[in-house]
Amino acid sequence: MNLIKINKQNFLKHFAAILILTIGFSATAQFYNKEFVGKIYVKQDSEFFTFTATAENLTPTDVNLKYDFIVYKTDVNNNVSKSNQSNLFFLKGNDKIVLSSVAINYNEEGKIILALILYDSDGKPVGQDRIELNSEGGNQEVVVDKSALKEENKGGSDQAAPQDGIILDGLVLEKTITKAGRDFYKYFYAEYYNRQIKTEKNIFIEEVPGRFRNTRISVKIDDQLVWQFFSQPKKSFLQSMATTALDRSISYLQQLQKQGDNTLTRY
Repeated sequence: MNLIKINKQNFLKHFAAILILTIGFSATAQFYNKEFVGKIYVKQDSEFFTFTATAENLTPTDVNLKYDFIVYKTDVNNNVSKSNQSNLFFLKGNDKIVLSSVAINYNEEGKIILALILYDSDGKPVGQDRIELNSEGGNQEVVVDKSALKEENKGGSDQAAPQDGIILDGLVLEKTITKAGRDFYKYFYAEYYNRQIKTEKNIFIEEVPGRFRNTRISVKIDDQLVWQFFSQPKKSFLQSMATTALDRSISYLQQLQKQGDNTLTRY
């Protein structure tokens, strides 16, 4: 990311920009993430937060988009620095990709705001997300926007968060009988992991005897069949089938989400 240091004379100007990020994102969120969703995912390990910026296409149409992934840091002396990564990218219909990632140490002091903005070919913002960190308690912690959580949980009472605050992610399960089946599962899961898919639904990969020497591999979400094919041992074929199967799975999960079943979640 390109790093820009901001002196105190320009602090008020950039503080206003941060304030716009703080207020504007909440006030205008309802107008974004309708067809193209920008999401920042958070992963915690022993020393760092890792923030991963992603883009998801909820339409069947391929598009060219642009993203800005911005990090504002305000230290204890109110000095502000800004790092920004911006690039054009291609997004296939009903696809989800990782755009960029950044790591932040728990021990870093001050206030940090991360913002992701997606733009269409005309420069119009179409997707966004925002995460705020604060170190007032010592180590950096993610500031939870309760109003945003309330908005996300409007999908239905059956999707209410459990009392302990833990939401269990779905699993990718397999029941295969050949090396080709096991290889397909490996390629599918690698794509599933790399695209940062988070869902409460289980995905089940099953292989059964088919015609002649081939087997039949099925991919199901709950009991719904989303993709099926006769296997071949060729690596390129299995990788292609894994990509297609995951694309179909994402499309089906998006359909469920539009129907009010919030199966795609942020962690």
